[in-house]
Amino acid sequence: MSEGFERWYEKARLALQEAEELLCRSLPLEAISRSFMAMIYAAGAALEERDGEISGWDDVVRLFQDEALPRLGLSMENRRALVIVADLYRRVVEWREMEADPLTASACLSDARSFVAETEEKVRLAQER
Repeated sequence: MSEGFERWYEKARLALQEAEELLCRSLPLEAISRSFMAMIYAAGAALEERDGEISGWDDVVRLFQDEALPRLGLSMENRRALVIVADLYRRVVEWREMEADPLTASACLSDARSFVAETEEKVRLAQER
């Protein structure tokens, strides 16, 4: 895997670690935000060749769904995870229409861990071909 891919996944792993620490400190809003960023970094790794065309996380979500998802063959849970967590992020962090709570933040972190791990595995396999 190239250095660029490795950097994306280092950022994703660090964001997961930070999310876990924030959750342990009873900061669910921040934990949701870091969990989502971990997913964005992992999705970004699958789109590294499009890096210059991406201007924000919404581009990452859209391009990942349109281009990377069909070629990676993720599990059904992880096919939906990025869109679901992106919606949660908007509602809780951006629009403040929902309160962040520890249970939701924990589920978000669990989804992010699964997404990052499977995406990294699939991107590595695709790179080896």
